[in-house]
Amino acid sequence: MNIALHVYRDAMSGDAQQLVICSNDSDLEPALQFVRRDAPEVKIGLVMPLREGAKGQGMISNKRLIAQASWVRHYVRDEELAQSQLPTHVQTKKKPASKPTHW
Repeated sequence: MNIALHVYRDAMSGDAQQLVICSNDSDLEPALQFVRRDAPEVKIGLVMPLREGAKGQGMISNKRLIAQASWVRHYVRDEELAQSQLPTHVQTKKKPASKPTHW
């Protein structure tokens, strides 16, 4: 719900030329439809949070979201995901936030 509201709000603010969303969740479809209708000049990009080759494993990109997008990337490479991770410990004003070992 939060993502959907922010997507719509960002589109309607007039400050965004393009919104890029990393999700395969069909709950976002209504928000993307509203953006298409109310701010047709705003491009919608989708990056599906699937591994390269996931289609061969039965995991597919959400067709309903794709229908609302200006462009789509159907996967994220393992090395791209690894490069985008926060460190194991992140300093805060209190104690460090630590990534759980099972991640």
